[in-house]
Amino acid sequence: MSSEDREAQEDELLALASIYDEDVFKRSESAQGGETRIFLELPQDFIVSVNGNSAETLQSPRSEYTVSFLPPLVLNFEFPPDYPSTSPPVFTLRGKWLSQAQLSTLCRHLDNIWEENRGSVVLFAWMQFLKEETLSYLQISSPYELKMCHGGSGQSGPPPVPPDAEQRGDAACAAAAGAEILDARAVQDVESLSSLIREILDSDQAQRRKCFDSKMFLCNICFCEKLGSECMYFMECSHVYCRACLKDYFEIQIRDGQVQCLNCPDSECSSVATPGQVKELVGEQLFARYDRLLLQSTLDTMADVVYCPRRGCQTPVMKDPESIIGICSCCNYAFCTFCRMTYHGVSPCRLTA
Repeated sequence: MSSEDREAQEDELLALASIYDEDVFKRSESAQGGETRIFLELPQDFIVSVNGNSAETLQSPRSEYTVSFLPPLVLNFEFPPDYPSTSPPVFTLRGKWLSQAQLSTLCRHLDNIWEENRGSVVLFAWMQFLKEETLSYLQISSPYELKMCHGGSGQSGPPPVPPDAEQRGDAACAAAAGAEILDARAVQDVESLSSLIREILDSDQAQRRKCFDSKMFLCNICFCEKLGSECMYFMECSHVYCRACLKDYFEIQIRDGQVQCLNCPDSECSSVATPGQVKELVGEQLFARYDRLLLQSTLDTMADVVYCPRRGCQTPVMKDPESIIGICSCCNYAFCTFCRMTYHGVSPCRLTA
């Protein structure tokens, strides 16, 4: 390795580490290389879909999902000793939501970018292309139909061929005439369509949260500007309040027994906080009270549920529509579901006497 190549490699790795966070760029400890995670810039209200036949294999009947982020493309690379003077970086390109044919097309374009910049460092240009031009280059628009081949991460079609087979004119290329050539460096890293949907939705939620946490918001209760990491938003209406204000608001409501009123503080909004959001803000003891009162209020609206009349029990009991006897599953007390007294068999009920 020449001193010029070594210096260029070090400078490039240091520059990328200074530009990107660790969750985007990570240098390898054992070799001159590393890994980059490229998060694409999606149009607003971008929709991913699965076709009807594929949707039947999923647990959810939904076939379309609106997302702001997709799982990243992962570019693993290693510098050969004569990079950048002579050889390009050795790389693999992994993705979950692109087919191996699409990833192969991207791999070949990365090769073209190297040819245009031969002798110069190229990683930053590769990363910028993948981030900003992948969708337009592959002509992907919304709604985008997710596809994967049988056999998990593999793809149907011709077997992988060397990346330079196109230039060499190998017999493999001739045999693959009319079919898309798959690149061995391209990997669709997903097991099944159902797992792909889950990973897309999880990734979208995680990236939304990350963006939210880094922005400033005005709390309309205390009228202070705070980072998103100190705030919480209601999912239905997207109204944002600081955690400190919502915590006080929720605690007062729960102590007063108003568990059905944990909604958005905006007087014209009816969005309700999820149990998960309540649990994040209030203490364990108050959340247990909230959980108990919420269950009780739900049971109170059910006509086929009564409570054990024993003062120290009060366990909910399902009514038998063909009988007036109720048997508590907790204390085994048998009672009349009509008068709430000890079960009296065929004797007249006091309330009807």
